[in-house]
This record gives sequence, structure tokens and C-alpha cells, in this order.
Amino acid sequence: MKERKEKGAGMKNVRWCGCMDVRPWRDGFADIFSRDLVDGKRRGEIYELFEVKNFEEFKDELSDIAWGFGRIIAGLMGKAYVRIPGDGIHYNKVVDRIKEYGCMRSKRFLVDGKCPNEGGK
Repeated sequence: MKERKEKGAGMKNVRWCGCMDVRPWRDGFADIFSRDLVDGKRRGEIYELFEVKNFEEFKDELSDIAWGFGRIIAGLMGKAYVRIPGDGIHYNKVVDRIKEYGCMRSKRFLVDGKCPNEGGK
């Protein structure tokens, strides 16, 4: 796990995993608007927004999209992440994942139960 800790307005002290490196803004854009099929479903966050079943899921997906825009803006600035309005639900979800199993990503992305960007380091 990276020793880098993020602090700032609205930021918690977090020891980010290897997934939280600076990303090209195009990668963040693809996460939000991707049309790739994964398990027969569209992958992008925009597509997930239209699959929600209730208002709570809708707020969660909007927060995922806000997180994605924070990653895009950060990539343009050469940073890993920039907090933006509306990202709170997803940000807290990511922090909880880091605390629980050491990776910001969903468990389905783990490799042998570990962060895919921590293997062999």
C-alpha cells in the first residue's frame, strides 16, 4: 500500500492502494462513458445510472459519476484525485474498501483477494 496520504479540504487521511495513481484523463472519461460490454452489460457509469432500481441507487451512481469527473480533472492537473461536489458517497465507499481489504476497487476486481496493483511489489 502506498505511503502517500491525501489531506486537504474535505479529504481524510488515507493510505491509498496502487489503483489510486495519477491516470490519464482519457481513462477517466472511458470509465464514465465506456460502451464496452462486460458480462453482457454496458460498463460505463452512465449506463449503470439507467439500471438503478431506487433513489438510493440513483444517488450512489451519481456519486460514482462525480468521482469519475474528479479523476478526470485530477488527471489534467497531474494528481491522483480532486474532490468535487457530489462525490461523497463514492469517496466514503472507497475509503471503507481501503480500510476493509486494502484496495479502492470492488472485490470483484481483486486478484487472489489483493489489490491488482499491489501484486509483486
